[in-house]
Amino acid sequence: MATWVLLRGLMRDSRHWYGFDTQLRQAGINLLTPDATGNGELADRNSPLNIRDYCDDIWHQIDKGLAKNPEYSRELVVVGVSMGGMIALEMARQRHKQVRHAVLINSSAANLSPWFQRFQLMPLVNAIWHRHKAKELSFVESCVLNYTTVTKAHDEKVIKDWGNMRSQLHTRILNGARQIYAAARYQCSWFGHCKVSIIVANQDKLANPKCSEALAKFYHTELLRVDHCGHDASLDQPEQIQQLIEMALSRS
Repeated sequence: MATWVLLRGLMRDSRHWYGFDTQLRQAGINLLTPDATGNGELADRNSPLNIRDYCDDIWHQIDKGLAKNPEYSRELVVVGVSMGGMIALEMARQRHKQVRHAVLINSSAANLSPWFQRFQLMPLVNAIWHRHKAKELSFVESCVLNYTTVTKAHDEKVIKDWGNMRSQLHTRILNGARQIYAAARYQCSWFGHCKVSIIVANQDKLANPKCSEALAKFYHTELLRVDHCGHDASLDQPEQIQQLIEMALSRS
């Protein structure tokens, strides 16, 4: 069975899988969760200005993880959320013999969708205004979760946990800006050696679902939809997301 690689998006790291990774491991899936440059364990490094340049550090973590777990298959399924999906496509392009399948969740590309669909501003303003406003909770994480989730937008435990993670370690503002710049410029390309699957949350307030529709059309693949779910799909609907990934792999 192929090893799964999970990639988070803008300014998030492996901690933000928040139990989804544990769920997959308990299901018997061999799993690696590397951090993108500038996030998590690599927060002290400068984030690249080009999506392809994030792959170097991720490949280093993957190769290290495979060496540490020799029972893991070197054949990979790369699952990426948002910017992580862009990185997944670049990884498939770089190591076409190793990456068997790329699964993109709520991702986008500049050559397929306009900027105002890829980063919706009015829902962001609404998310800030209607955030959970308890004083003891993180302002930033309250806004983020209201913007990126449906089921956890006002979940005090999740907001508190993510606020604690932020206080311990978080992405620097400059690195966040560099990641936004890299993602905004990213243009996907066609390749025929790797299966691509697209999952979209119909209630995504950050990236319009039309972005995923454009990706599915570009890669001539089925669009797998999940309802009552926001941009951070594995947080909102972890069971459904696992089922959809497994469905996509079974059909490849």
